[in-house]
Amino acid sequence: MTDFYQKTADEALEMFNSDKKSGLTTEEAHERLEEYGPNSITQQKSKSAWDLLWHNLNNLIVYLLLAAAILSFAMGETVEGIAVLIAVALAVLTGFFTELKAQKSVDSLQSMIYTTSKVIRDGDVEQIKSSELVPGDIMVLEEGDAIAADGRIITSRNFACIESALTGESEAVEKSWRETYDDEIPLGDRRNVVFAGTAVTRGSAYVVVTETAMKTEVGKISGMLTNSGGDKTPLDLELDKLGKALIIVALIAGIAVLIAGTLTNQPFTEMAHISIILAVAAIPEAMPAVSTITLSRGMKTMAEHKALVKSLSAVETLGSTSIICSDKTGTLTENQMTVVEVVLANGDHFEVSGNGYEPVGSIEKDGKEIDPNDNEDLIELIRDGVLCNTAQLKQSDDQYDIVGDPTDGALVVFGAKVGLRRRHLEEDNWEKVAELPFDSENKFMVSVYDHDNGKRTLIMKGAPDVLMDLSVHTDETYQKWQSANEEIAANGHRVIAIASISDYQGSIEDTELKDSLDNLSLNGLVGIIDPPRTDVFDSIALSQAAGIQVKMITGDHPKTASIIARDIGLKNYEKTMTGREIDHAVDTPEFEEQVRETAVFARVSPENKLQIVRALREQGEVVAMTGDGVNDAPALNGADIGVAMGIRGTEVAKESSDMILTDDRFGTIVDAIKEGRIIFDNIKKYVAFLFSCNMVEIITILLSVVFLLPMPIQPLHILFLNLVIDIAPAMSLAFEPAEANLMERNPRSRSESLVNKLFLGRIILSGSVIGLTAFGLFTVLMANNYQLIYAQTATFTFMAIGQLMHIFNVRKQNSFGFDKSLFKNRALVFALLLSVVLQMLAVYLPFMNAVLGTAPIGLITWVAIFVAAAISTIVVMLLKKVINFN
Repeated sequence: MTDFYQKTADEALEMFNSDKKSGLTTEEAHERLEEYGPNSITQQKSKSAWDLLWHNLNNLIVYLLLAAAILSFAMGETVEGIAVLIAVALAVLTGFFTELKAQKSVDSLQSMIYTTSKVIRDGDVEQIKSSELVPGDIMVLEEGDAIAADGRIITSRNFACIESALTGESEAVEKSWRETYDDEIPLGDRRNVVFAGTAVTRGSAYVVVTETAMKTEVGKISGMLTNSGGDKTPLDLELDKLGKALIIVALIAGIAVLIAGTLTNQPFTEMAHISIILAVAAIPEAMPAVSTITLSRGMKTMAEHKALVKSLSAVETLGSTSIICSDKTGTLTENQMTVVEVVLANGDHFEVSGNGYEPVGSIEKDGKEIDPNDNEDLIELIRDGVLCNTAQLKQSDDQYDIVGDPTDGALVVFGAKVGLRRRHLEEDNWEKVAELPFDSENKFMVSVYDHDNGKRTLIMKGAPDVLMDLSVHTDETYQKWQSANEEIAANGHRVIAIASISDYQGSIEDTELKDSLDNLSLNGLVGIIDPPRTDVFDSIALSQAAGIQVKMITGDHPKTASIIARDIGLKNYEKTMTGREIDHAVDTPEFEEQVRETAVFARVSPENKLQIVRALREQGEVVAMTGDGVNDAPALNGADIGVAMGIRGTEVAKESSDMILTDDRFGTIVDAIKEGRIIFDNIKKYVAFLFSCNMVEIITILLSVVFLLPMPIQPLHILFLNLVIDIAPAMSLAFEPAEANLMERNPRSRSESLVNKLFLGRIILSGSVIGLTAFGLFTVLMANNYQLIYAQTATFTFMAIGQLMHIFNVRKQNSFGFDKSLFKNRALVFALLLSVVLQMLAVYLPFMNAVLGTAPIGLITWVAIFVAAAISTIVVMLLKKVINFN
């Protein structure tokens, strides 16, 4: 692979047989377009609706239910067969429509290849479709232009680009065609090339196109997106395990019935029918619907908390998050350069409050707020920073943005905080008469203004070391400035020096201005930083208290990143790793452990971010990755949960993510994780409830077969219990409030499964207690010569009441759920009442008697049912206290 940043401008031109004055001919451009193809991003192919439908149909549980339906029809049980098919349709269509909503990934990458570009063709500057750019084209770039292809700069003047979307750095990057490199260097340090998807913030340049389409850095990111992701979430894995457990239970139950029937010389047809009943009883047909409704409610709740979750499974996965890998720029920080401190020539030091571009904040000295208008030197310094500047502060509704260089923007906002704006100063007779733009070689900018009846002032801002060398001062003063500069830089702040000549008498001609800088006075130093978001410190503290590691990933310098990490309270902030170190370590056995121990990753590429995420996932961690730029997209796509910023996030980041924060607050992630934990707790509760209920049915039927008794309930009774009686209470468990100390627990391990010995133990125990009680009730009724239909109805009704009362043993992990907290979940109260009413209809409505095969039961039987249900509930509660199944 050719690294064009290691080539000179002439070498790059020669490689593409192009000329910087005449560019390509129209014919050459056409031939190259045929050879290289259009400058566009390859779109990821989406699954068709049929593919999604087949994915949901191709399931062992579905096959088992279909087999049960076919056997029911073959045996003449038409109503029973139809009921089973309804259960199949419910399970399949729920999953189908859920997946149908998740059909976007990298489509918006196309928007990174902009509509038009200026190029030199046949010696003339032309505007063409960006899709028609080809290697060898000469792009003409000016301030404000979007860049549509990667290229080597062949000539430039005062040229800088904003690359934060690609590299994560918030500062504009100085570019120069003269830069050359022999060694391999990170993306963010390549000063002689430009990249598709970035923009020109100042100056101009001619650039030879070196890469287009999928070979650009944006294209490479697209390739990473296409090839990553798609892994099953923890919830998907859990439900897969549950499905397998169900099949095993159904098969064991069916085989047990056939063996018992054979040993007792029962008719094979009857035993096959009973096996079908058991298969139906083993499968909680309502579970897919309840899962969908629970997760959908979670999505709604998260949306109310400014977190838009794009997939149902992602809702629960958030609760399992053990590591948050957070992009720094725009996520942990504002991505808006801000003045935070000032040092004047007399040694006065000031702190400036207020984050971002909104012109709100105060100035403090020695911890006390001051009126800047009382300090003439401070006001003059702020004024000079505003005047020696080309950036503009724009307001749209409540949103403030900077047009121009972000560092210049910080000085403009600083001025606006104290009421100094360039247009007001110009209206007050400050007239610009000369300007020397910032240049990466000079490292300073010069502006000359006339004011006050012809008085002329020269203002300069730039790198402190350069301005200190140009200024007039004693050795002692120089040392003071040097110490102040080092102190500000040690805080991780970018330092800008401001100097002036108050009565400038020199030339204002561009060619002579640089040589007329005598008697320059250094007036002060300004510390600028991309500040942390105001809520980040508390949010990180909450995350770490909940056992969640937070790792910072950024394109910034490691020292700057480490200081920011310290300021936001990140544990182990001093442990850093650079992109180059990652590249050297990625294939070593120690890499995964190095990644685990590192808190700050600096100067990283998009590929490095993805490598970090993969290394953590390989160690069993559930990883949430946050970000807002194009450079974050591969890692967002490859993480368990990709979290994009909704306000400042690029469309690529949003489409690659699983969740979008509409308020861009890191704290919203913590809120979402809490909601995810609540959802998992509630999933665990309703799964335990539904499986326990199914176990009741299995135990009762198996005991009847073993003791050669008639079937205690009919197949339609099972379906009625599973699809009508149990579903409303199960759904209402989605509304259960958070358990105590929810955010003081460590994250659930990826290896921790719902289907484990403890979970199965609780299900078997509770199901067996209620099942034995149901069998006992059926046996007593049959022994007292009640008709079979009456005994079946009574047993069917007991199962309904016993299962409804069992919910109080399920809704609290470590206590009994029949307390005042019940009324915090009004949905559950309503669901219980509804289910009782529906059961009454099943027993007493003649139409339901005919369909379900039930008969009205008497008051004494009702008393027996409620007493038996209360006893079984109390026994389960006591066993729960004795044996810890949590």
